[in-house]
Amino acid sequence: MQLIYKNDYGAVYRIFNSPNPDCEMQLVVDTVGLFMSRADLEHLLVIVRKSYEPCSCVECDGNPCEKIWSTNPLIDICLKVDRSILTMIEDLIKGTQFMINIDTTLEKYRLRPED
Repeated sequence: MQLIYKNDYGAVYRIFNSPNPDCEMQLVVDTVGLFMSRADLEHLLVIVRKSYEPCSCVECDGNPCEKIWSTNPLIDICLKVDRSILTMIEDLIKGTQFMINIDTTLEKYRLRPED
């Protein structure tokens, strides 16, 4: 495993020889690790950003939701959150995306020597 990005809430590592070749990263929060693809990370960012908005369910009664809930055919994920944790999760995701894409960005803006 190779560290991609970390903050006070968790870390994301690059995984080599993953059991699922689509899942090239592992997001680690406390003692829980979630294998993720780049698309999974982007989807989680959408969920996190929506969690800042008021929720219309009976439990939340128009307040921001206090959980992040994501389901797929293999696993359900539910994390209890507050605004500070949401901010740290968002930073963790965006920082990871930045680090993953930094080589492409640097190459795109690299100065070419004059001929």
